[in-house]
Amino acid sequence: MDPQLTSVIVPSAEVAQIEECLAHLVEDTQGNHALLLDKSGQVIASQGDSSRQDVTALGALIAGTFASSREVAKLLREKDFRMLFQQGVRENIFIALIEDQWILCIIFNKGTHIGLVKVLTKKATDELSAVLERVRQQHKTRDDVLGSSFRTSMEDTIDLLFRD
Repeated sequence: MDPQLTSVIVPSAEVAQIEECLAHLVEDTQGNHALLLDKSGQVIASQGDSSRQDVTALGALIAGTFASSREVAKLLREKDFRMLFQQGVRENIFIALIEDQWILCIIFNKGTHIGLVKVLTKKATDELSAVLERVRQQHKTRDDVLGSSFRTSMEDTIDLLFRD
């Protein structure tokens, strides 16, 4: 079963690349967990602390946080905020927007320096952007082929139904 990317299916090979990138991000930052989400909050991939049972809820709430921050940005006459940082007592969350369509989230503890997280997250967003762009192009090509094929088939069926 391939995960969904909004209406785009992410092939297994790209899912593996995404998971590998997230695993490196977790390892290099000594983070606890990394998530890649679409803007609706659907989890595309997740790596790290396997005891987290709340990944789906976390994804939805993070997407909501990002949507809320977008509205704050508008009030401040900004296009949007590309990154968010939330600091907790035990864990911190750093969130980055990728290509206006996806959200990368890294959860890490107090022992990890935020500067390191920012640098490594930037590297990860660049890698993920390339993978996700390939997925988007594959989807566009598939839609173009299916769209024209479907249209032709539909026209033929209509002609058959309404011929004299």
